[in-house]
Amino acid sequence: MSILFLLKSFEIGGLEVVTSVLANKFVAEGHDVTLWAFYKGKTSLEERLDKRVNLVYGHGFHSGKANVASLRNIIIEKNIQIAINQWGLPYIPAKTLKRAFRGLDVKTIAVYHNDPSTNGRLKEVEIAIEHCDNPIKLSLLKFKLWTYRKITSASMRYIYRNSDRFMVLSQSFISHFEDFTGISNAQKLIAQTNPVTIKQPSETLDLNDKKKEVIYVGRLDYNQKRTYRIIETWALLEDIIPDWRLTIVGDGPERENLERFARDLNLQHVRFEGFQRPEPYYKRASILILTSEYEGFPLVLAECMSFGVVPVVYGSYSAVYDIIKDGENGLIVKPQNGEFKAEAMAKALEQAMTDEDKRHDMAEKSIATSQNYSLDVIYKQWEGLFNDLK
Repeated sequence: MSILFLLKSFEIGGLEVVTSVLANKFVAEGHDVTLWAFYKGKTSLEERLDKRVNLVYGHGFHSGKANVASLRNIIIEKNIQIAINQWGLPYIPAKTLKRAFRGLDVKTIAVYHNDPSTNGRLKEVEIAIEHCDNPIKLSLLKFKLWTYRKITSASMRYIYRNSDRFMVLSQSFISHFEDFTGISNAQKLIAQTNPVTIKQPSETLDLNDKKKEVIYVGRLDYNQKRTYRIIETWALLEDIIPDWRLTIVGDGPERENLERFARDLNLQHVRFEGFQRPEPYYKRASILILTSEYEGFPLVLAECMSFGVVPVVYGSYSAVYDIIKDGENGLIVKPQNGEFKAEAMAKALEQAMTDEDKRHDMAEKSIATSQNYSLDVIYKQWEGLFNDLK
C-alpha cells in the first residue's frame, strides 16, 4: 500500500518522532511511504528515517498553489492510497489535502495528538485570565477565549468532515470531541494510541539494580508541563528522604527559572541534565514524576514503564487513567478542588520511595502494561484500519 504522512514540519518533537517510527515500521512491513512536510524547520529528524522513506518539503505553512501542486504531484507519482494528516488541527493541512486530492481516490486519516477540548493557545488565554485582576481586561480575555474556542471548534469540524477517519489518542477523548465540536454520534471518530518510540529492553530487568532516583523526562515549560510543580514537590521531600535524588532530563523555556527556583530553595539533590536520550535514565531510575496541566497521550509513561520505572502522575487529563491503574502499576494524584497540591504529590512520591516491596510490585506490573503500546501491537491496529478503509 502507498501511504503519505502529512506534517507541518519535520523538526525535533514528539509528534515528529512518532511519525518517523511509524514510517520506518510501515516501510519495513512492505508499504511504500512518503513523508510530506510544509517546511523543513531549524532542526530535522531526517537521520532517523529509513532510507526507503521518501521525504519531500513544501513551500511554507499555507494551502497555496505551490503546496497543492507539490502534494498532487506526489500523490499521482506515488499512487498514494491513504494520507495520514498528523496535524488534526488547524485546518490548513486538511484544506491543502482536499485541494490536492480533487478528482482522486485517496482516503484520509486525521490524527489529533492532544485532548480535543484544549490546546496551547487556549491554555495561554486561560492562564492570562487566572492572573488578571483588571475587570476590563478580564472581560476582553474571556471574550478572546470564547472566540478561540469557537474558531478551534469550527476548524475541528471542518477537518472531521473532510477526513475518512478522525483519530484521537484515548477512548475518553471521544466524548470530549463530541462535546467540543457539537458533532454527536461521530461515526468517523476512532481512538488509537501511539507506539512506544524507543527500543524496549529485551533482557529481563533486575529491579534491585535500580537507583534511589526520581526522574522527569520532557519539555520544561509552564503552559502544559508545569515543571515548577516538581520543584515545589521535591522541596517537601528532600530533607525527609535525603538518600534519594531528583534528575530532570529535558530542556525548554522554563529551564533557567527552574534552576533558579531550585537554588532559591537550597535544594541539594536536584540535577538538570538538559536534552538527552532517555534510555540510560529509564534503566537506572526507580520513579518518574509528571505534573502536566493537560496532555494527549504522554508516551513518556509507556516508555518509562517498559523499563520498570514507576510513574507517579498528576491526574489532570483523562488519558492517564487508560495507562495507569492507581496503586497497581503506578500512582495517580487526583486534582483537589480542581487544583494541583504539592503536598498530595509529595505524599504519593514518599509512599513509592519508602515502600520498596510495593514499588517493585508496581514496577513489574508497569513492564507488563507497557507491552500494550509496543510498536508491533500498534502497527497491527494501523493495518486493521488500512484494511477497513480499503
